[in-house]
Amino acid sequence: MASGKIKWALGASVVLNLFLLAAMGGSAYVVKEHCKSRARPPMASTWDKATKDMPPETKARIKGLIKQSALSGEQDMAKARDLRAEAARLAATDPYEPARIAALSEEARSYEDQARAKVERALIEGMAALSADERRLVADHLLKASFRFRYYLMKPADVKPAPASAAAS
Repeated sequence: MASGKIKWALGASVVLNLFLLAAMGGSAYVVKEHCKSRARPPMASTWDKATKDMPPETKARIKGLIKQSALSGEQDMAKARDLRAEAARLAATDPYEPARIAALSEEARSYEDQARAKVERALIEGMAALSADERRLVADHLLKASFRFRYYLMKPADVKPAPASAAAS
């Protein structure tokens, strides 16, 4: 009789282990598909398209210039982050001080503008070492105005529909 119980326990254990293996495999598949389907940031995809035909050493030179330029404004960005964190902390306290929060936000924005100016200045100065085609590429992608909130500022009539693709015709 004990032998029969052991066989049932062993059979149940095998079934449970198979179920767990299938669940783990299914979970891994779902996670893999989820990560694969995530959209890349628009800047990264346009940058990849623009540089796909470049030699690796040219890509590395431009990336190094961009990184060096970006680091030139890091101190100002750190100050801006600290000021925004302070403003967020103040916003969650009583009594509410809108004037102080607005002043901190304005000061943070000023530091962000200074950082952007430093980055652009360093980028423009560093572009002297690039060829004309490389300078055009960098200028097309990086020396543009930042309009994060333009979507919210547009009136519904200002929003133009995207052009129909050739495949839709």
